Amino acid sequence: MRITMRELNRQMLHVINDRSYDMSKLQEQIATGKKLTRPSDDPVDVANTLKLETKLKELTQFNKNINDGISYMNVTGSSLDSMNDIMQRVRELAVQGSSDTLSSSERVYLNKECSQLFRQMISLTDTQYKGDYIFSGTQTKTQPYQVDQSKCLTIEDYNNNSMAYFNAAAMPVGSTVQLFKGSDGSVIKNIIPDSFKLSIAGTDYTENTDYTINYEDGTMTILNAALAINATPASANYAIGQVALQFDSISIGEDIYGDPISSWGKVYREIESGISMEINTSINEVTLNTETGIDMVGTMVRLGQNLLQNNRTGIEDAIGEIDSVFSAMRSAQSSNGAKINRFEITLSRNENQFTSTSENQSKLTDTDLAEAAMNYSMAQTVYNAALKSAANIMQQSLVNYL
Repeated sequence: MRITMRELNRQMLHVINDRSYDMSKLQEQIATGKKLTRPSDDPVDVANTLKLETKLKELTQFNKNINDGISYMNVTGSSLDSMNDIMQRVRELAVQGSSDTLSSSERVYLNKECSQLFRQMISLTDTQYKGDYIFSGTQTKTQPYQVDQSKCLTIEDYNNNSMAYFNAAAMPVGSTVQLFKGSDGSVIKNIIPDSFKLSIAGTDYTENTDYTINYEDGTMTILNAALAINATPASANYAIGQVALQFDSISIGEDIYGDPISSWGKVYREIESGISMEINTSINEVTLNTETGIDMVGTMVRLGQNLLQNNRTGIEDAIGEIDSVFSAMRSAQSSNGAKINRFEITLSRNENQFTSTSENQSKLTDTDLAEAAMNYSMAQTVYNAALKSAANIMQQSLVNYL
């Protein structure tokens, strides 16, 4: 049986092309550093590589979630530390104010510092992270507490009903009236002590002489008949140059619809597949002792009021209330710290999983350059031998096949 030249040429080209393909594939592996560039290279390994790639993307997202959660809780922790320091100072002032050696004027001076600490405390409850209020639960665009101002400095303040109002028309001395917001007529509560000023037609009236204030309830008791007037927005007294009522009060934050925050929801981050953890601490957890019902705002208001009114018994009671608030605050700090610890442990596990998964993926997809270079050299030798043998065969005369 004789082999024809056409068959011989076909076989030679087939062998040469195969050896050329082997070299091309090895050269591609060396150039790209990957031994799997298409599904046909190894269908099983490619499928496993895709699974590992999905796992890596998942771990990367979890890593972002964990780090974001840790940053969020670190901001929370920093705010809680500052709140703790403030309350420590407030307690010191309360203990100092309870001393029977202090005069009424000295207690008034103590309240000035307490009022500033109170304002700083409210400022800390409005701490933000990436533009979100961290103590407002899921209503992150709403302040947990807001400072409302009764303003009476310009005619615009009166036109916009920015000043609070009361109606004590024809009331006898000793009567108590409620203060209302000029903007919406809602009841005012939790007035910051040392912020209240009242004047009528340029005459300044003095607390504890012309009137007394219940700062927590937002009521005023009239001690001077000159204050028994109608000071509502509809009256002639509600005008610049007449009644001027200035103070700051604390209220629960309102959303864009003007509704007070009613739900302190939880903010979560998914840290592992199917595992989500809350990262926020609500304002109630920080400022309210659920066992005693005592809250920070009420405690600070009552302390300031008792200092202004020289009420030593009330100041002594405030010390116990401060301790109650401390208990809630320490519990919130402990809970936040525990969550940070868990996130950090999970972060370490996440990084270990990412490393091991990357190594597994590398074993499947990355080229062993030393081995590939050796194989390429061998393939090149085989290719050159194929070319040489083909050249020798092509030199044969057609007479050899007759």
